[in-house]
Amino acid sequence: MNYEQIRTFLTIASYRNITAAANHLYLSQSTVSNRVQALEEELGAQLFLRNKGQRNLELTGYGNAFIPIAEQFAALYKDTQAIKIHEDVRSLSIAAVDAVNTFTFTELYRSLIRNHPEISLRIMTHHSNEIHGLVENRTADIGFVFSRVNYPNIISRPVYRELMYLICHKDSRYYEGMPCCELDPEKEVSLNWGPDYQQWHSQHWPDDKYPLISVNTGNMLQHFLKEKDIWAIAPMSVIKAIAGDNLVCYRLKESPPPRICYELTGRYPNFAHVETVKMFDEALAEHIRANSSICEFEDWMLEKR
Repeated sequence: MNYEQIRTFLTIASYRNITAAANHLYLSQSTVSNRVQALEEELGAQLFLRNKGQRNLELTGYGNAFIPIAEQFAALYKDTQAIKIHEDVRSLSIAAVDAVNTFTFTELYRSLIRNHPEISLRIMTHHSNEIHGLVENRTADIGFVFSRVNYPNIISRPVYRELMYLICHKDSRYYEGMPCCELDPEKEVSLNWGPDYQQWHSQHWPDDKYPLISVNTGNMLQHFLKEKDIWAIAPMSVIKAIAGDNLVCYRLKESPPPRICYELTGRYPNFAHVETVKMFDEALAEHIRANSSICEFEDWMLEKR
């Protein structure tokens, strides 16, 4: 059993088609078929059902059970190669949504590279669904998202919670404890903060009312809140970063659900990076404890959602 056989098996298992797998691997179909047959002979079991006249393959029960073992084998092989190439380098790749990278973790990243110059840090900003894929295929060692989606090869851990507030011009008519019914949805600068937030939003404002403008990053909010009757909703880390002298924030009577941030790590991590991930998690815990904008996650927070 070797890495090329395992890689070929996993590619066919993904495409369920010899031709597509061969094209992906830049190999001939005969080479792909021979690798799988050699692997089956070594294992003493059939991995795919080969039905005459059907182009697509189906995994046998053994083949399905073999997938996680093959993934671990491939991961270990890549680790051994990475150790040879980067023997003296501690690298760490982090993929997070924009709000985390731009606002919540900026000082954390600065502290990390200041206190651990031996770590080569790579920061990537992506949407939540992309981050799950990056962690699963080990392009990223760690991911941070605000949505909890179960993936078989990803461990999801809640790490902190942020409260959400109304943000507006300091001379507006808005006030502390204001009910949602007094806010005009057509004066909103809208940003989709996640499924829980969108469900809460739909409960208080009709879906047939369109916001003044929709944006997709927290940093853009500040550019549209210069008039007195314009409003938005944001977490405190974003508000602190963009508020300046003219913007203020208030708690609403019907508070939006808090944002819970989840740390994603692979079930089969890159062993060369395990110690570096541990160092990062220690720095993260300290950052959360020291940051008044966010609070450390506790089990009861999920129950309150």
